[in-house]
Amino acid sequence: MELDKEIPFITEEGYQYLVSFVKFSANGIDYGIPIIDVSITLMNNEIEYNSIKTLNIFVDIIHNYLNQHNVVLYYYCDTAVIKMRINRDEKLLPQEYRSKLFSSMFNKKRINDYLLAEIRISDPERGDHFTSLISSVNNVDKIKLIEDDLKKFNK
Repeated sequence: MELDKEIPFITEEGYQYLVSFVKFSANGIDYGIPIIDVSITLMNNEIEYNSIKTLNIFVDIIHNYLNQHNVVLYYYCDTAVIKMRINRDEKLLPQEYRSKLFSSMFNKKRINDYLLAEIRISDPERGDHFTSLISSVNNVDKIKLIEDDLKKFNK
């Protein structure tokens, strides 16, 4: 079955997204399982806020892909500016906010047969990097190997 896949969708508010799954090159390292980079790309120029329903659609698309493929998904949060509500107490970097939001939405669905590992790579020069690995709980050993290799980038 083809691992590379693009799934377009339009939210109720009319925002156009493209969810892409692309085989990721691990610099020649073989973890015994394909690593797939998942990207959620806004195709419109600007957006106000995503609804909970839209965020759940992202999780459903990712979960459906995982049900069809035995892979490790690699999700790296971008640094684009986010419009935050004025009354939000906690001040997070956009990348950290997206990472926490993505993880909480995935975990909220209580998808017990999959594991989401959050990884924070310290980078005092350019700012910390936030990524997630998602796969079947049967692949916990492979996730641990990839996570250990990613953590070697801590500065």
